[in-house]
Amino acid sequence: MYFSDRILCAAKDNLLDSNEIMEKYSSHFGSNTWVSFSGCPSITLTYITNNPETINRKNYKDNIIIKSGCYIESSQLPAFPTSATKLTCVAINGNDLGRIRIGENCVLQGTSICSYESVEIGDRVIFGPNVVIMDCSGHSIDKRGYPDELKRISIDPVSIGNDVWIGYGCIILPGVKIGNNVVIGAGSIVTKNIPDNCMAAGNPCIIKKTIDIN
Repeated sequence: MYFSDRILCAAKDNLLDSNEIMEKYSSHFGSNTWVSFSGCPSITLTYITNNPETINRKNYKDNIIIKSGCYIESSQLPAFPTSATKLTCVAINGNDLGRIRIGENCVLQGTSICSYESVEIGDRVIFGPNVVIMDCSGHSIDKRGYPDELKRISIDPVSIGNDVWIGYGCIILPGVKIGNNVVIGAGSIVTKNIPDNCMAAGNPCIIKKTIDIN
């Protein structure tokens, strides 16, 4: 069964201005840094359990950290089709909620991040519209719906380094580590690690060339 706490809802809170969105965000996650919002994102804490008594809603302030200088786009203003940014932390059967860490001066544009354990994003990362990042598929490969399915779900953290540009519509799958100073071409599906200082693209995403940072 799914139980969700919607901290911000793109549909329900769409009339809030940027200051009101920040106030509502900071009331849950603190106001140590100021985040610029254009439109209202969806921020959701989801608990998956067959026993609602295992849900622990007391400690979640550190589950989403967005550092200073970040810009979160959730409006219809960009030139390319996009939707609201969605940040979702998930807990299974009373375990801790997943964590989302976003470094300084990052840009999210309709970016969807779903964390069952950990999604770490470095500094100065730019996401083109409609990028999807997940550290878990959310279900088992086989025997879906069986009583033990939640125990068989595979979770593998995702990390993205500093100074990364990820193009429109990319999908970053569980377990992927992207290095520093990387460009990922639009529409890529990233299934394996990408090292520092390179441009990669495709389905599956592969290295196309190295980037000279000198």
